[in-house]
Amino acid sequence: MLKADNLNFAYPGTREKALAGVSFSVAAGEVLGLVGPMGAGKTTLCMALAGFAPRLTGGEIEGELEVCGLDPRESSSREMALRLGYVFEDYAAQITQVRVLDEVVAPLLNRGVSPDEAEAKALEMLDRVGLGGIGIERKRTWELSGGQQQRVAIAATLSVDPQAIIFDSATGMLDPEGKEEIRGIISELAGQKTLLVVENDADFLVGLADRMLVLEGGGVVADGLAEEVLRDDRALCRAGVDPPVALRFARALYLEESPLTIEEATGAVARLDIHEDPRNGLRNGQIPEQGFPAVAGETRVKVEDVAYRYPDGTTAIEGVNVTVRGGEVHALIGGNGAGKSTLAKMIIGLLKPTEGETVVDGVDTRHTTATELAWRVGTAFQNPDEQISERTVADELAFPLEARRYERAGLLKKRERYGEEYINSRVEKARGLVGLDEALLEKDPSLLPTGQRRLVTTTESLVLDPDVIVLDEPRVGLDAASRARIERMMQRVRDQGKAVVLIEHDMDLVCEVADTVTILNRGRVALQGPIREVFAKRNWDTLAEMYIQPPKAARLAHGAGIDALTFEELDERLVSNREAG
Repeated sequence: MLKADNLNFAYPGTREKALAGVSFSVAAGEVLGLVGPMGAGKTTLCMALAGFAPRLTGGEIEGELEVCGLDPRESSSREMALRLGYVFEDYAAQITQVRVLDEVVAPLLNRGVSPDEAEAKALEMLDRVGLGGIGIERKRTWELSGGQQQRVAIAATLSVDPQAIIFDSATGMLDPEGKEEIRGIISELAGQKTLLVVENDADFLVGLADRMLVLEGGGVVADGLAEEVLRDDRALCRAGVDPPVALRFARALYLEESPLTIEEATGAVARLDIHEDPRNGLRNGQIPEQGFPAVAGETRVKVEDVAYRYPDGTTAIEGVNVTVRGGEVHALIGGNGAGKSTLAKMIIGLLKPTEGETVVDGVDTRHTTATELAWRVGTAFQNPDEQISERTVADELAFPLEARRYERAGLLKKRERYGEEYINSRVEKARGLVGLDEALLEKDPSLLPTGQRRLVTTTESLVLDPDVIVLDEPRVGLDAASRARIERMMQRVRDQGKAVVLIEHDMDLVCEVADTVTILNRGRVALQGPIREVFAKRNWDTLAEMYIQPPKAARLAHGAGIDALTFEELDERLVSNREAG
């Protein structure tokens, strides 16, 4: 159904091959997991299979390529769309209609389905991706959260019932509930459709992918059964992928088994005789329940009794109170549409509260502009393309300072606030905090892989040296090494006394880097407090009601009789027990 033989591709204006000698095949009904570091060629391969490269991108392509019996280079876009569905990594680029329902109806009408049948099918698909029965189908597409837009894009792709489907990092913006729903859909489609799933979350692929293909530098470095590749440390390292958490846990525990799921890992621990093997005497490793020490820094963000209602009357958030201090990482979590991005937009001044007040660094956001507030609060948006405007990364990073370089000194006069040397020093400091590669500086940011574009906008958010940084899903699309850079950056700016507001769906990351957390549910605060208190075992049932799972590390630790919230804590407990033994 999908086949490439010695496939080579180079984008216009470069001799460097984005794909170099790629060969693989996918049988009917098979699920192929595609992994690799940023810039490995994953999206390029998907675009070649869909016929977008080189038809839309330009460039040169060589080798054999076959998709559902067609050569995409010789087939029309209509022919390819009837056979191959494509859920883009950039969901916003996929959405073309004004209303949500129209977005799902349009591909059906293009296929000749009657309007009544198309609408009924579209409503069915919206329900299938978790958007049915809540009135979203009548909303404008731009009024939805990023995760909701991603679900709409998936519904539109599924609606035309193609023979094969590409999911190109399709779950990155989804909340845990949405991610599980899409995983369930992919699992249902397995055996019926041929599926290519690009996903750098190894745990997502466990039990889902039949085979895995690993790309690095445009070439294939591993191709084999999923359960074998997922246990291959060398292949995963080259792919920029962390091993499944169950496997990391088993190796830290020196288990002979190599489990891939949490259930397998806890079962392996249960079979141990911990009384006979002192290094596995885990039940002595309890960590007492305790909260983080109170953050003593100056209040940087104060959200007090805030409500926001959109022009159509929809209440996005209501009665919300949040305080974030300097030297604190505060996580905002909750499902898609819970109000996280709306609250973030009020903190950075893009929206004004309908009720209540939002004060940032002592400034009431109702009485200033987002432009002026940018000196105090830096932002990396959920979609990096909403920020990028310059032709080189170097210019993009310097843009916030260049735009403010001069101030008015009279009717027709202006005065320079700072010079080129200051701009360069600020850019270098921000680049150092994030670890952005110097080799990217002269590249066009709009042409970089999504993960690298995200690193660029994250770096840009630090250039003005703000006291508050708002990061909206900062790790989506990043490989393991870059995710670690983002974690280190948050720790560094926190240590500098800055406040970080983190919007995130990855509970393991939240518990690793955040001090405090606010959980929003349907626009209201559901839980709030220090990380350890909110994610305490007594709250797990409450979290489950909001479709929030405790971090994987905590679930693994609980199954082993250890009270730990992060992998660092878990590893410390395991080390202490091994030393005691």
